[in-house]
Amino acid sequence: MSDLTFLFGVHNHQPVGNFPAVFKKAFRDCYRPFVEEMATHPGIKFTLHISGPLWEYMESHEKACWDRIKEMASRRQLELLGGGFYEPVLSVIPEEDRQGQLRLMSQFLEEKFDIRPRGAWLTERVWEPQLAKTLALAGIEYTLLDEEHFHYAGVSNIYCPYMTEEEGHSLVLFPIDKKLRYLIPFRQIKDIHPYFKEIEAGSGLAILADDGEKFGLWPGTRKWVYEEGWLRTFLEYLERESIQTMTYSEYLDTRPSLSLVYIPPASYEEMMEWILEPGDYRQLRKLKKAAPQEARRLLRGGFFREFFLKYHESNHLHKRMLFVSRALCQPKPSEPEAARELYRGQCNDAYWHGVFGGLYLPHLRQAAYFHLIEAEKKANLHQGWEKTDYDLDGREEFFYRDAVFGLLAKPSFGGSLVELDFKPLSRNLSDVLSRREESYHRGREEEAGEGKSIHELAKELPPEAEALLRYDWHPRFSLLDHFLHPRTNLEDFRRITYGEQGDFVNQEYEPELKQGRLLLKRNGHVWVDGERAPILIKKEIEPRDGQINITCVVSTVSSGEIPLLFGSEWNLYLLDDEWEEKPGKLILLGGKLELEFAPAPEIWHFPLQTLSQSEEGYDIIHQGMCFLPHWHLVLGQKQNFSFSAILRAKNGI
Repeated sequence: MSDLTFLFGVHNHQPVGNFPAVFKKAFRDCYRPFVEEMATHPGIKFTLHISGPLWEYMESHEKACWDRIKEMASRRQLELLGGGFYEPVLSVIPEEDRQGQLRLMSQFLEEKFDIRPRGAWLTERVWEPQLAKTLALAGIEYTLLDEEHFHYAGVSNIYCPYMTEEEGHSLVLFPIDKKLRYLIPFRQIKDIHPYFKEIEAGSGLAILADDGEKFGLWPGTRKWVYEEGWLRTFLEYLERESIQTMTYSEYLDTRPSLSLVYIPPASYEEMMEWILEPGDYRQLRKLKKAAPQEARRLLRGGFFREFFLKYHESNHLHKRMLFVSRALCQPKPSEPEAARELYRGQCNDAYWHGVFGGLYLPHLRQAAYFHLIEAEKKANLHQGWEKTDYDLDGREEFFYRDAVFGLLAKPSFGGSLVELDFKPLSRNLSDVLSRREESYHRGREEEAGEGKSIHELAKELPPEAEALLRYDWHPRFSLLDHFLHPRTNLEDFRRITYGEQGDFVNQEYEPELKQGRLLLKRNGHVWVDGERAPILIKKEIEPRDGQINITCVVSTVSSGEIPLLFGSEWNLYLLDDEWEEKPGKLILLGGKLELEFAPAPEIWHFPLQTLSQSEEGYDIIHQGMCFLPHWHLVLGQKQNFSFSAILRAKNGI
């Protein structure tokens, strides 16, 4: 009889908005065979977390898997973990929503499986100290964090649980053994056995909880784990060695002695590296490589909320979510369906990026916006204009809602449109992603090999990478005013090799709300032959009767003639078959929308494509379309140029 106790936890998740084919493949290659194999070893206990999107899919499409889990739960072979139902990062959503998400999962498990969860999975193990109180108030006794969290707190023994508190509300924390995360299931039993013996000779408690996708969905793991029999061999090893397995709650019921610990904000080590800007990332890796082991805990990397600083798209989505959450709570809590839509929009994947994380995946961002817009629609929020500093930058933005459109204008950045929602489809047409440098764009030094975790696999840049590694100098908003050199061409604009002649794109406009119209004005300059010439731009946005009317007037007081190429930049999330150009206009979404300009411009356009890493390697992703309707002008003293843009809903919408 071994003196080792093994706590085996598995976390399964697919994001809101992921393709049905991905859910189907995940169950076929990973979740279903794992559950079936575990069921054939009833003496081996484990703890399982399944996120809300997977529970919903399983209930509708995977009844056999559902029933097998229910069977194992009823015989107490497995413990089901709670958590935020739609897998939010709890620390970055409002406390009321935290409680709502946790309550939704607990009620679900109690209703469907007659289990009230005692533990909770913490999304991406993103920890902030206030979560101790949040989880305790939700009736949760424990959660699981990576061993790195404990090292940052100066804790060296990661082979036992600890206690923490916030305002006297206590919570048990289990350290997840990082070495076990990298051993299981990527190494052979002969490599795992010595480490188990080492733990047995010490505390006798081995703690593992990690992504279930490593058991069949990560590259190469289906063949290794099931076809070549790794999982069966591992479970037979546990039985042969008489290694005791427990659920986490069962272990707590043995009443172990717990020491007090205070954990700083953290996530797992890789996440805290992904947060960093490329230069900081390289510097941190260099410092870690040079630092002695005992000093490495002092090199912590970033803080999860810094994703909102690194990516303005992530920040916008986050602040947009907070804005919807506040709106649903005023003046009274909204209907349950509106809250559920909000919770779906809080699913974490679209808010960050690493090896995983879906900020670079348009369908996940679109899903988040879809549910946030649906939440607003179900809550019947106030229509018309609203002024607020939604993103906390010290400048006011202007929201507009009606039955057809939603707008968000940002005077402080080019008098631009940051969001353009088409309500009948609950679609954010402005959901594009800027092209920016990532640390992995220089490739990785590590070499690929068999039996490596996904974090260890090297990825070679594709041959077309060089053409894609061009980085935008401003966010890809819409209604941005460009003054280009008259000889600029489309390729210059696409490759960002042109020279911007004006100071309007990322500068502040003066706003005024007047009789249902948003007026935007800026006195700026253009550079002509090394001289600055004053230019005044006035823009007016007037939503009315199912359309958006925009006028723009460019004026000069220069004494001489000024040759200009003036363009109004629009960036829209459209697939290749969702738009077509006609003289002076763009037909969008199969004719549901029409964007018409007058006088008729020449319209440059090109796809916005990014190069990002994923589980499989590198992905070239279509992030939307950039359109630049533009006009060649020669403006003399006190001359004006004006254009109009009208966005209309068509086909009876």
